[in-house]
Amino acid sequence: MQAAVRSIAEQRQIFRGADHAFQWKPKLRIPDIYENRANQIAFGEFLNTCLCCDSEAQLVEAIHALNALHIKSIGPAAANLLYFFHPTLIPPFNTAIVRGYNRIFGANVKLGSWQQYLVMRQGMLTFREEHATLFSDDLGAIAGFLFDVGSDGYPLPPSEANPAELERWRHDLEQVRQEAAVSHRAARER
Repeated sequence: MQAAVRSIAEQRQIFRGADHAFQWKPKLRIPDIYENRANQIAFGEFLNTCLCCDSEAQLVEAIHALNALHIKSIGPAAANLLYFFHPTLIPPFNTAIVRGYNRIFGANVKLGSWQQYLVMRQGMLTFREEHATLFSDDLGAIAGFLFDVGSDGYPLPPSEANPAELERWRHDLEQVRQEAAVSHRAARER
């Protein structure tokens, strides 16, 4: 158990912003999870089901069953726990990942909705299939990429709607390519 907790703690950068869902908030008075024993048991059973299941269909079914209970404060942030159970089937989830997903795919995924999370997850699975040589099977790799885009670590090229900016970006890209080619030739000649 200590190794699992340490492993999760080491991933804090990608989960920044998602931790608030698991912090006790007595001033907010969210009784659905903090004061409702039936909901606590249901959430525990959900986690147990997800830990013990061995198929994608079972995971999605467990998510739908939890969502049907309408437990306030237990939304897709719980997917961060599931990611550690099934990293090839369930991606982590936070604001920057959603923002990056929306930027890359032109989507409009919203936070706090399991349905929106599942749509994003399906898009990430498809993307992983299409780019299998670039990303590992672990959805954390794609989520990390989306996190970097969503937190402005990797700026995207300008859109077609701004031709002057796009042309400047293409010019800069060509210059970098030429510099890389010159550097590569010089390295081969040494």
